[in-house]
Amino acid sequence: MISYNAAVWDYFGRSARQPGQTIRGEAGSREQGVWICFGVDVAGGRLENVGFRAFACPHIIAACQKVSEMLEGAPVGLLRDLAPEVLQREFDIPVEKAGKLLILKDAISACAAAAEHGQEE
Repeated sequence: MISYNAAVWDYFGRSARQPGQTIRGEAGSREQGVWICFGVDVAGGRLENVGFRAFACPHIIAACQKVSEMLEGAPVGLLRDLAPEVLQREFDIPVEKAGKLLILKDAISACAAAAEHGQEE
């Protein structure tokens, strides 16, 4: 049985943040057991309305919530610098699930690429 620490329950229990509409980044699939889509608005070079939709376990949903909160109001460039792997310790994510953080990173990287290319969806 998988146990979840207090940080997971704290972030997992928060209201889902509504994703922005300007750019989005998606990674994973239900078949893989993890699908994540971040949506972000950009205004004045800053990230706004950072939110997500996810099909994932509580560990990864909590990590997505934390990342959304960390990115809110941040400069757009932070999308490229984000290293969600550090969340493995905070959320006590087991080694066998740690690879799912790469899917989270891929979704954020897709947002960064969309922002750099001025793509809107």
